[in-house]
Amino acid sequence: MKWGLVAVLVAALLGVAGYLAYQAGLVPVPLAEGRQLYVPATPEFGEEAARLEVLMPASLALETLLAHQAELTVLDRNAEGAWAGVLITGLQASRHQRHWQLKLRPGWRLQEGGTLDAARLGAVLGPEVAHLGGEAKAQDGETLDLRFPNRQADLPERLAQWRVPGTGPFRREGLGLSRFEGFTWGPTGVAGWTISSGPGLLESHAWAEGLAAGRWAWTVFPGDVAPEDMAKVRIAPYDELRMKDGSVWFLSRKLRRLRPDQADWSRTRLFGVWKGAMDLPFDPLGL
Repeated sequence: MKWGLVAVLVAALLGVAGYLAYQAGLVPVPLAEGRQLYVPATPEFGEEAARLEVLMPASLALETLLAHQAELTVLDRNAEGAWAGVLITGLQASRHQRHWQLKLRPGWRLQEGGTLDAARLGAVLGPEVAHLGGEAKAQDGETLDLRFPNRQADLPERLAQWRVPGTGPFRREGLGLSRFEGFTWGPTGVAGWTISSGPGLLESHAWAEGLAAGRWAWTVFPGDVAPEDMAKVRIAPYDELRMKDGSVWFLSRKLRRLRPDQADWSRTRLFGVWKGAMDLPFDPLGL
């Protein structure tokens, strides 16, 4: 009887230990190839030196748009809504989702010089991870472990929000952007972007004249435009695109590869925007 009880206890302990080991085991999280998010353009002669102008009212969303061009996240959503690895090529999670492991994309060049390694990424993500009670620790140059005291089922969503400075295709310069020539996935095809937010430029006549002259890469509908000014806009070389927030963009037909994120335009990628000779007509649904 005594030995039978011991055997039962040993079996129970082994079962618990096996279950805990099983829960702690790492399982790959499927990732699409992030390179597909940044397809280099083939600009015509002179276009690669263009610094395009945009007219948008100043707002927090505009600040976020500019930040996204200079600071990438380790993950992002692709056109199909799947997770794509940007700064990482692999992601694993334990079954209890308290341990996550990131495998960095090797040789990712930084705007300040050098390349991104696990220690540097851990230093950037560390405060966010610590806010959740966790710890970031580099295992080697390309492997970063994130450990938490509690289950973190939504960590991919967080990794798609935490930006890493100096990793993007553009350098941020106030309300402007300049091309980072060393961007890992190739040149953007545009030398830079200048954002204008002067309220006078959004008044009816000035706004319509700017579109009639083809000055803006895109602009937003200001909401109060005289009929005679709107008549000029209707024949200007722009397509209208409605965003989920209710705003309407007038987008230059020269930039048919620019696909604004209609659900959250602040996440739009300003990369590879020139149209090619064989491009299809502009499709506002991105099909």
